[in-house]
Amino acid sequence: MEKQNTFYQFKSKRLWKDSVAIGFAIFGVVSAILGVFGISFSEISGNFWITLLSTIASLIFSYLVAVVWQWWNIKDNITLKIRRINVTIRQGDIFKEKGWKVIGVDDNFSTSEDDMIISHSSLHGQLIKQIKQNGEIEAFKTAISKANNDTSLGCVKTYNDYILLALARLNSDNEAHTDNTKYENTLRKMWQEIGRIYSGKPICLPILGDGIIRFDGVSEKPSPFELLRCILCTLKTSNIQLKAPITIVIYDRINEINFYNLKVFNTL
Repeated sequence: MEKQNTFYQFKSKRLWKDSVAIGFAIFGVVSAILGVFGISFSEISGNFWITLLSTIASLIFSYLVAVVWQWWNIKDNITLKIRRINVTIRQGDIFKEKGWKVIGVDDNFSTSEDDMIISHSSLHGQLIKQIKQNGEIEAFKTAISKANNDTSLGCVKTYNDYILLALARLNSDNEAHTDNTKYENTLRKMWQEIGRIYSGKPICLPILGDGIIRFDGVSEKPSPFELLRCILCTLKTSNIQLKAPITIVIYDRINEINFYNLKVFNTL
């Protein structure tokens, strides 16, 4: 797991911009309080230039306080309110989370233990490995084979507390492929499927698509931040009504995610 650098959040231009108004508000409140007690900068110094410099220094200090205060609230995680659903984004290991855990798989819902079909480094491969270590591999294969036969992208199958999501299609070389349009439509269908089966349990998912999946039609694969934005955007525009919190956990590349820039999705 990548070590999280909480100071990375200071790179958000939006954070510095939004802090201006808060900084002025802090300065105004402090000035008003001092005014109640009959205190002002001019009375303290009696010198114009010292008063001017003191005022400027106080404004800068108030601004920096606002920046640090806003950074402190999102330095290692952020909780958004989307469609009245609490959505928390933080670093974590999805296999250690409670509630439903969404794992992206291929549209065949492959259960092979062969690394040529399912990469052992992928979440799908790690799930197969964990199930095998628990002595449940045959039960898992039976349960998946008996589940619904829908293999369209976005459909799901469940096993214990796992939601297996058909996220990409395998080609003849066993490479998982999707594209931007299919990815977005997959997420929209996923939210509907989750709303149908979740039964009040918390939902946890990773940044879907940030593994070995190949995106067709683009010269560069979407970044983790772009994928995360798409996940949040499809949730925001969906008709899903959940009575349970959602957690999006990021295992690696956490320092490529600027939490403050996600506040644009914060809405009732």
